[in-house]
Amino acid sequence: MKHLVVVVDWYGPFSSEEALKAASEFDNGLYLGIGRTHYQRGPSKPQYIGLSKNLASRLSNHHKLPNITRDVRLWLGEVSSSNVPGKKVKKTPETLSLAEWSHAYFLALPLNERKRKKPPSRPVTVLNRWWRSDFGTPWVKRPHPTWPEFIDYLGPDFSARLVWFGKKQKRIKPPFVGG
Repeated sequence: MKHLVVVVDWYGPFSSEEALKAASEFDNGLYLGIGRTHYQRGPSKPQYIGLSKNLASRLSNHHKLPNITRDVRLWLGEVSSSNVPGKKVKKTPETLSLAEWSHAYFLALPLNERKRKKPPSRPVTVLNRWWRSDFGTPWVKRPHPTWPEFIDYLGPDFSARLVWFGKKQKRIKPPFVGG
């Protein structure tokens, strides 16, 4: 099975009400809930990721998101890379499913019990990019310290890599003149 690369553009953070309104802009996509459950102490953390072919409908009627009761922030994700070519065997795009599965498994998201049991079904690399809730301004820093920019899974015989880009970065501002 060939290795698949999935690019996810995340938008947010949104409150539950704002996410419901913003989700009407998406056909299908991902959603990720950050916050704390009722009995959880300490800082907020990613709790649950899901996918839907109708995000607005799914967010309005969800069984797990209400478990995130404090400091709730929702992120909406859109897969920006092309899907797997060829005949479709599932209704859900494979890129969407693998992005969800990779986050749930490798980040060990507490409210994703089923997707944490085994690694993704095929090798996949997920690149996360974050945008503000205006859908046009990029975030300079990732929204949560435990949410990596990069998840690289080569298959069951190899170690997976989670990558958080660090401080050693060079930013080149437009008009991209060398110097």
